[in-house]
Amino acid sequence: MDTMRSALSLKLTNFRSPPRYVLCALILLLSLLALYILTFRLIAETHIHRAGNLFREGYYGLALSHLKKADRCRPRDYRIQKELGNTYYKLASLQPGMKKAFSLMHTAQEHYLETFRLNPLDAEAAYALARGEEGLEQLESRLRPEKKTIEHDPIPYFRKAIRLRPNGIMYHYALARYLSRQGEKEKLASVVSTLARIYPPSYGYLKREAFWSPEVMEACKIGLQEAIDKKISLRGAHRIMSYILAGQGDVRGAIAHYAEAMRYNTTNNVAGDYIQLGRLYLKNGQLEEAENSFLKGLDISGTKETDLERLYVIYKREGYPDELYQLYQKADSRHIGSSKMAIFLARSLIDLEQYNQARRVLNDNNLREPTGESYYWLSRVAQAEKDWNGVELAIQKATVLDPSNSRYHLIFSQVLKRREKLEGAEKEAGLAIRHQAKPDPGLYNHRAWVRWSMKDYPGAFMDWKSAIALKPDGASFYAQAAEACIKMGDWSRAVDYYQKALKLDSGNERYQKRYKDLKAQR
Repeated sequence: MDTMRSALSLKLTNFRSPPRYVLCALILLLSLLALYILTFRLIAETHIHRAGNLFREGYYGLALSHLKKADRCRPRDYRIQKELGNTYYKLASLQPGMKKAFSLMHTAQEHYLETFRLNPLDAEAAYALARGEEGLEQLESRLRPEKKTIEHDPIPYFRKAIRLRPNGIMYHYALARYLSRQGEKEKLASVVSTLARIYPPSYGYLKREAFWSPEVMEACKIGLQEAIDKKISLRGAHRIMSYILAGQGDVRGAIAHYAEAMRYNTTNNVAGDYIQLGRLYLKNGQLEEAENSFLKGLDISGTKETDLERLYVIYKREGYPDELYQLYQKADSRHIGSSKMAIFLARSLIDLEQYNQARRVLNDNNLREPTGESYYWLSRVAQAEKDWNGVELAIQKATVLDPSNSRYHLIFSQVLKRREKLEGAEKEAGLAIRHQAKPDPGLYNHRAWVRWSMKDYPGAFMDWKSAIALKPDGASFYAQAAEACIKMGDWSRAVDYYQKALKLDSGNERYQKRYKDLKAQR
């Protein structure tokens, strides 16, 4: 009995063994198959990667070769089909011959169609089909101008791309440009309205388009109002609506929208926002509201001096230049003024010929913090009023407060020369030369004339020689050096210098006469 059981057990074991081997073989076969598929996938990915790099570098033919190899490894892969379409499209756009370009574009379109068939939810593929259809339409109209009906129509594909990605800004832009070229004004207006609704900042790009017109602007306004009604990007929509209304002369409407814009995300309000709102108030004649808005802007401004310059331009452009001084006084009382702001205000008042106010601002500034620049501008006020004593005193203080400023020393020297204080003028001219960052022939020329007035002809001659060294093509320097030589009795050298002056300015009649007279006397 035991023997029979052992025999039966052996038979059962032998009966079960074959399935185990079969299972192992099956696993091995599946592994090899998976490895085979993985190998081809890896090869395809390598070709796709190389094609992408070559495409970016502009080697489209080589990119196409790698994509074809990838396609052989992984046929019916929508990503490879899309890249094939993109490469053929690029080659078509670069092809000078229209027939060849049409053929390449048609091939691109076939790959795009296959892409969309494999992945009908790919908005990029739909948009690519729209571009391809548009390209074929343009090429066909050139190749067959006699043909009345064109078979290619990109609009359905544009619509598909937009349905798949309703907020695709690029797709709306492309459709708008296409409709503009086709003269479809009503459809264009509809697309523009949609674009302005889903993305209000698109206004900034739309107004630079060739199709921008009063009708398109009205369509843009409709879209912006829809965005406001649906609470889409409220801050941006209100701001843009304000700019449009201001441009159309509706200043009250512009104020209302800009003020509303500033109610949203108030932490984003910057000095420029308050300045813009103030500008609108000023344009509308609301001076007090404008001033309050400007002061709020200056309160939070990190560049107060620059913003004050903007305010000066705004006040002057809108016809209220006198109000700038009042604004500054209030800013100063709120401790948001500065020395630079005071100086800029004084310059602005000088420009407006309001000298008393400019003087008051500068004197107040000097009481707080005396600077060379403040006294320089006080000298400008005195000069405008022909107060030469005031000019001298102010510019002298400027040189004391800023002794290394060459310009102040030069102005002081010029004033002293005008007032016939020649020794002081010569000293200040020397200081101007010493502190000049870069040697200037004009400064030597100025001191030479001061020395000439002092009858220091050798000193004047040396200065003109220095001016010549810095500017060898200055004919007048040679002529004046010649005159200095004459004063020193050096006729021979005077002739040489006049000869050089004539080489540089041969048509100068005075030089010609002096040269002839000197040669005759020599």
